[in-house]
Amino acid sequence: MKGLSIHLTDTCNNSCIFCVVDSHKDREELVKKEVIFKFLESNKDGGYEVVNIHGGEPCICPHFLEVLEKIKDLGYPNVSIQTNARALADKDFAKTTVELGVNLFVVSLHSNNEEVLDEICGVKEKCFNQVVEGIKNVKELGAKVRTNTVVCKQNYKKLKEIIEYNIKELKVDHINISAIHPTGKAYKNFYEVTPKLTDIVPYVKEAVDAAIKLNTFVTLEGFPPCILGDYSKHLINWEEIKYKLLYHNVILPNYDNFMEKQTRNQGKVCNNCIKNKKCGGVYKEYLEFYGWDEFEGIICCN
Repeated sequence: MKGLSIHLTDTCNNSCIFCVVDSHKDREELVKKEVIFKFLESNKDGGYEVVNIHGGEPCICPHFLEVLEKIKDLGYPNVSIQTNARALADKDFAKTTVELGVNLFVVSLHSNNEEVLDEICGVKEKCFNQVVEGIKNVKELGAKVRTNTVVCKQNYKKLKEIIEYNIKELKVDHINISAIHPTGKAYKNFYEVTPKLTDIVPYVKEAVDAAIKLNTFVTLEGFPPCILGDYSKHLINWEEIKYKLLYHNVILPNYDNFMEKQTRNQGKVCNNCIKNKKCGGVYKEYLEFYGWDEFEGIICCN
C-alpha cells in the first residue's frame, strides 16, 4: 500500500506522559494549512491509496474538516486518522468526520482503567468515557477502528486485560501493540514510563494470544524481532506499506526508511542475526539508558 502521512497539528487535548512529539493544548501551533493543501495537491496523481492524518490531536485542529474536504475533493480513496477519539464522543462531529471520508480510526487506548488512563494521558478531567463513546460512535457509523496500545510501566502487567476489553466491549477491528519510542516526552520521563523490553515480552505474547483467540487481527510495532521469537511474525510489515510524510515543511519520501536508519542502532549482538538486514535494531534513546546487556545471549531470530 502506498500512502501519504500528514502531521496536522502540534497541539492536543491530552498531554501523554510518553508522547513522542510532546503535544499538549498549550503548545505553539507551527503547522500551516497552506503547506498541507499544497502537499495534497502536488501528490493527487501519484497513485496514493490512503491519506493518514496525525498530530497532536487532529480532531481539535481548527482546519481539520477543511483538510478532510480537500482530500475528498482531490479524490483520494481512503482516509485514516490517528486520534485519542475524545472529540468523537460528539455524535454529530463523528458523523461529519465519517461522511467526509475517514474510514479508519486509529485510536490511542492505553488502559481500560479510568485512573490509569488519566495518568497516562496527563489530564485532570476524566477522559475514558469520551474515548469509549468516540469509538462506539464511529463503529456505529460503519468505520473501522484499530486501537493502539503503547506498552509502558503503567499498563504492561494488565495488557491482556486491556486487549480483551478493546475486543469484547468495543468490538474493535484490529489490535496494535507498540513499544515506546523514547523520544519527546518519553525521553524526559524515561525511567517513569519505559520498562525493559525483555520484562514486557511475556505480557505482550499473552496479549497477542488473547487477540488471536478472539479472532481479531493483531500487529506489533517498535519491537526488535529478536526478543519476540516466533511472535515476530506479528510485526507490521512496513515493506508492504510505503508512506510519504509531511512534517511541518519537511517531506520524507519514505518514512519507514527514515525510522530504520535514523532512529535505531544495531550492536555486536546483531551481527549474526538472520534478520539484521531488515531490522534497524533498537531505538537509540532506549540504548542510551539501558544499553545492550539484556540482549546478550538472545537466540537469533528464526
